[in-house]
Amino acid sequence: MSDHRKQLTRPAAVEKDEYAVEMIQGWIADRGLACSLNLGHWHHNSKLDERHAWGVMLADLAREIALQLEGVTEQDPSESLKMIIEAMLSELGNDGSSSAEQELTPE
Repeated sequence: MSDHRKQLTRPAAVEKDEYAVEMIQGWIADRGLACSLNLGHWHHNSKLDERHAWGVMLADLAREIALQLEGVTEQDPSESLKMIIEAMLSELGNDGSSSAEQELTPE
């Protein structure tokens, strides 16, 4: 079995930007999502509604995932984004005890 604990590197933009702020770290652990969030960043540092700002960030993240998936799956980013959005809407519509948890956990 290969080592699935791939270390991620920081994007070059983070290294160049002295104002870069880490907002989220996420893992699949114990058959579900485990994450650390920088909650309160917008609430304390701007006039933005924190909830709206996280919604915008999640949309930006979905777009970035779709773009980067093209290099892995050779799928069109717009089609990938549609699938990501459909999965998100489906997950948000249930109580959080999804069968997708089974799919996200490596064998």
